[in-house]
Amino acid sequence: MYTRWRLYILCVFLAAIAVCLIGIHLLRRRGIRISHVQAALFIVGIVLTLETGIVMKLSNYNLGVILPAFFGLPLIALAFLLPHMGHGFLRFLKYFTIGCYAVAFCIFLVCGMNMLRAQHKAADVDADAVIVLGAAVHGDKVTWVLENRLNAAIDFLNAHPDAVCVVSGGQGAGESVTEASAMKKYLLAHDVAADRILVEDKATNTVENFRFSKALIDASLGADVSIAFVTTDFHVYRASRVAAAQGINAAGIPAKDVWYLRLNNFLRECVGICVYSLTGRI
Repeated sequence: MYTRWRLYILCVFLAAIAVCLIGIHLLRRRGIRISHVQAALFIVGIVLTLETGIVMKLSNYNLGVILPAFFGLPLIALAFLLPHMGHGFLRFLKYFTIGCYAVAFCIFLVCGMNMLRAQHKAADVDADAVIVLGAAVHGDKVTWVLENRLNAAIDFLNAHPDAVCVVSGGQGAGESVTEASAMKKYLLAHDVAADRILVEDKATNTVENFRFSKALIDASLGADVSIAFVTTDFHVYRASRVAAAQGINAAGIPAKDVWYLRLNNFLRECVGICVYSLTGRI
């Protein structure tokens, strides 16, 4: 099923790009002047907006889901308006928009470098307890993102037979069960013993994931145990900073992201890093 959906999504992206290219070619043949810059802006804007539509279809709605469209729709508008933005207010608007995107690009570049560095540092982790940070669930089923995190946790537990696992995540909007209960069900179905699973089902964000999970580990295993955590690769950097800000020395284990969510997750994570930095949470 998952393979079929991945192929379907890839075909949608490729079809959208093909339609854009054919449309631009036909307009040029009819004598309508379209520069390469306009064409590039339009195609990138369409892809970003399409990304939002696909993620809204496959995932629970949240503010982060609309970020690609937030960046994509102005590019589409800019592609149409660019030939008319040579004078007055429109000229100012053109350079203001370019400036905003340039600043955003620099922020994304710095955040992306930090994310990559954190992923490469996370290797050969040894710990007494591993925390799996929650992600969206559909009904009582884990999503592909969360499944990848749980599979990484299972690999760790198989390699460390004395370690325990904390599944951490409350019940979000549009979810019929807590993320923690869906994760526990998945682990049990994959032969992880029930006595190796601790359930933390109150957390609603990364800060609470660590705070509540650490309290549960301290109460169950003691305060001196070593801790690791599993999250999707792009999230390792911010999660590590959140843990450190709470005085928790936890090593990160990166799980693979789902390819068609990478753009959405990257943009959302960059915004998350900025918000957490400005609010003193990392």
